[in-house]
Amino acid sequence: MSSVDMSSLFGSSQTQSTSLTGMLGDYASIKNGSYGKLLKAYYKKQETDATSDEVKEENTKRTKLKNYASELKDAASALSDPSLYKEGDYEVTLSDGTKQSSKYDMDKILEKAKSFVSAYNSAVKNGASFDEDSGIAKRTLSLISYTKKNSALLSELGITTSSKDGEEGQLTIDEDKFKKASAGTVKSLFSGSGSYGSVVENKASLIASLAESQATKISSYNASGSYDSGSSALSSFFSSGV
Repeated sequence: MSSVDMSSLFGSSQTQSTSLTGMLGDYASIKNGSYGKLLKAYYKKQETDATSDEVKEENTKRTKLKNYASELKDAASALSDPSLYKEGDYEVTLSDGTKQSSKYDMDKILEKAKSFVSAYNSAVKNGASFDEDSGIAKRTLSLISYTKKNSALLSELGITTSSKDGEEGQLTIDEDKFKKASAGTVKSLFSGSGSYGSVVENKASLIASLAESQATKISSYNASGSYDSGSSALSSFFSSGV
């Protein structure tokens, strides 16, 4: 009769016993709710991480818009600077290389106008991408609408609204036409209370203020999915109006 390998037999029994003990331990964990608690904690962490990423993204988006709108406000204000419109003996160079004399430094004024157009386009493009519920899109559309109302005078300066797909509402500038235009038209558009420039300043300021207040409010968004009701940003948001 062949001998039986007793160590193998006992080793197998020990493995089975360990496996059975593990199964009983798992069953006990399920029965007493430990597994359920672990799963809830795991998925809550995943949800919190996702929420945190969304909050950061929304915060960044509004902070960028606040900066764009602030740049637009400053660019509009720069065109109202009286020093731009001091008369003198100047010369401007057109794109074909020809030169012409001017009473005003149209090259310097053009640079300010180009900064305005660039800042306007950045603010409009980003502001229009927000949902209507935010209030930002509504204020951006108000800015676009007001610019359209002044399109005739802006056109005299070579500043027109683009109709290209994806660029609707944005401005383009014909540099040669601007240099040939009347500096008086530029001044009347951007200087003085009630001028196009002053209204744009105000609208840009409102957009920047709303974007900033919403960014601050979003920053106070906590892991439980609620806002800090004591945040001053929340009250300033409602008091700012649309």
